[in-house]
This record gives sequence, structure tokens and C-alpha cells, in this order.
Amino acid sequence: MKKEIEGLVGKKMKPKKITPIAGMSFLLILTQLLGIYMSSFFVREGLQAFPDPESMFNPLYILVLILGFTAFFLFMGKLDIEWIIEIFIGFAIFLTLIYVFMAIIGNIFSFGLLDSLISALAPTLILLFLILFYREWYIINIVGILASGGIAAIFGSSLGTLPVIIFLVILAVYDAVAVYKTKHMIELADSAMKMRLPVMFVIPHSKKFSLKDFKPSDKEGEKKAWFLGLGDAVMPSILTVSAFVFSGTIPAFGAFFGSIVGAIFLGILASTGKPHAGLPLLNGGTISGYILFSVLVLL
Repeated sequence: MKKEIEGLVGKKMKPKKITPIAGMSFLLILTQLLGIYMSSFFVREGLQAFPDPESMFNPLYILVLILGFTAFFLFMGKLDIEWIIEIFIGFAIFLTLIYVFMAIIGNIFSFGLLDSLISALAPTLILLFLILFYREWYIINIVGILASGGIAAIFGSSLGTLPVIIFLVILAVYDAVAVYKTKHMIELADSAMKMRLPVMFVIPHSKKFSLKDFKPSDKEGEKKAWFLGLGDAVMPSILTVSAFVFSGTIPAFGAFFGSIVGAIFLGILASTGKPHAGLPLLNGGTISGYILFSVLVLL
């Protein structure tokens, strides 16, 4: 990694080298700002996922869900039953977008739960229609940003900072093992790209790029765009939102700043064209930033 950084710093960076760095940072910024904005609605309306935010069992529940979903995804992929995966993902995206638009509309117009729910149906159905029948990269990115911010808001407002930190450490280790050892995370990413599922971000290197023409098996195709799983944006954002809700603005800014630093280093690695585990850098940067700024508050 040191050689890669020195190589990029020592000479003028090409657009394809800058794209992953700028793209990852931009997506993280949007996800966290949306998450913080929507979290106030979930707190106000009592829509937290867990009754006790400080319970250490909460991260275990989420981890079991993640492992279960991963196993289900891989198993369905082995059986080549893609339509079941698409139905499952579509339903999950539908529910998430309902919550997202409830929070956005509810905050803008100060609506209660019922009015927010009714108002959220139209934009949710429009995006779902576009995902089903016009699955281009910018549509997937719009849905991805909204879904990432919504998930970060829901879990960030439902989990205390200590459970989140423990959760992020476990996930960082899992992500490293899944990418570098078992490599099943790479298999998942390939399947998601093949089906063009809205569980990833797509950052093209050219304005002419079309996801419809992209083939994951095409070696040249790998040079046309950079792909990032939603989890790489969601997980660090959960700590930023949690810090904002439970610890205050300064620790939240520390987590926010640390995540961007992690994103820059991840973007440098991603610019090499090789698959890398994102959460060790992203979660590590977010946790470090949160701890550092929390200490500064106490001084």
C-alpha cells in the first residue's frame, strides 16, 4: 500500500485514479448527511429498531441477519435461481425506501407517521418501477444513496456508540476474511453486478458507460467503472449517526472526518484495479475519528 500511495502522490494522478477516491468520498458524505437528517424523524416518531440502544446483543442480531442473507444469496446463486434473489432484494428496497421517504417528507412538512407513510408511497413506487424496467447505473446510484442513508439512520438512531464500535470491528475482520481468504465476498459482488442489483454503487470512468452493456466476465469491463457495495457506505455511517444522536456534534464530526480519510486510502487501493476489503479502512478511520474527537471534547 505504501508503494501505491507514493506512486500516486509522486506524479500527476490520472482521472481513472482520482475517480475511486472522489467517488467513495462523495458517496460517504451524502450517505452520512442523509442519515443524520433522517435520524431526527426516527427518534421523534420512536421508530428505532431496538428498545435498548446500549444492549450488546443488538449487534449480534444484525450480524446473524447479515450472515444469513449472505448464505441465502450464495445458495440461490449456486442453484442459479436469480429471480428469487431479485424478488427478495426488491422487497427489501421497497421497505427501505418507504422509511426513507417517510423521514424526508416527514421532516420537510412536519408530518406524523400516517401522513408521511401515505406521502412516501408515490416516490417509492416510481423508483421501484425504474429499478425494475430501467436499471441504469445512475438509477441504481440514486436508490443506493437513499437506501444507504435510510439504513444508516435507522440503525444509527437505534444503537449506542459502544455497540456500534464493537459491531464495526467484527465486520471489518469479517470483510477482510471474506475478501482475502474465502473470497465469497468477491463472488457476491460478481453476482450483484451480473444481475445489476441495487446493492452497489457504480462509478463509471466515462460518461458513455452503460450498465446494460457491462459484463463482469469481460476483463476490459473492469476498467470502465468502479463498483462499491452499499455496505461500505452504510457501516461507517451508522457510527456517525449514532454519535450524532447519542454523543453530540463534535464526536459525530470526528467519525465523519475519519470515514473520509478511510475512503481516501480505500480509493487509492481501489485505483489499482484489484479487489480490496473496504471495511477495515472505512470502519477503522471512522472509529479512530470518533475516539479522537471524543477525547478532545473531554480535554
